[in-house]
Amino acid sequence: MSPRTREQNEQIRRERRAQILEAARQIFAERGFHAAKMSDIAQAIGVSQGTLYHYFRSKDDLFLALLSTWAERLADTVGGLPDVPLSATDKMWAMTRLATAFLQADVELLPVLVEFWAYALHNPKAAASFRHLFEAMQQSCAAIIEEGIANGEFKPIDVQTLSALPLVIVDGAIVLASIIDRDLMQPEQVIEKTQRLVFDGLLAEKGDAP
Repeated sequence: MSPRTREQNEQIRRERRAQILEAARQIFAERGFHAAKMSDIAQAIGVSQGTLYHYFRSKDDLFLALLSTWAERLADTVGGLPDVPLSATDKMWAMTRLATAFLQADVELLPVLVEFWAYALHNPKAAASFRHLFEAMQQSCAAIIEEGIANGEFKPIDVQTLSALPLVIVDGAIVLASIIDRDLMQPEQVIEKTQRLVFDGLLAEKGDAP
């Protein structure tokens, strides 16, 4: 049997890494970050802990890689919206609904995200990872708002501040709903009604300068 090529070795490595991340996703979702152990993840995919540490230096490193992969998928989902042929208002609604659907699809990870936020308070690397995601999302939102201002659809406003607000609303409602009972708060309704207030407030009135 001929030795594997560099490309084949790299493909095997990518597949193994993806397998580890998927197992970690399931273990973290079931047990939370602090209760999960590297041995649990290794056992889930039938490899030694040594193999796990060959790919990730620690549980922290694995956790950050999992969240980074998740965050990149979310950013990619909404990143192309500024170029879609829709009105700025429709783009804002599309971003809201895509982000909401994305978070709901991974609802079992939301409690882990809450743990991550607490963890990031004391871990600069973790905080930087979340900041990167937030900036990417905010840039897409800001591009849409700026387009709306330029074409007269939106009133002149503080783009930097307003571009953060829709993200705060979606994150806050979805994550809170993972902690409290849904009979106290329906996140979809909260997002829909709050975003409508925000988006209606953006609309230009007659006489507003583009």
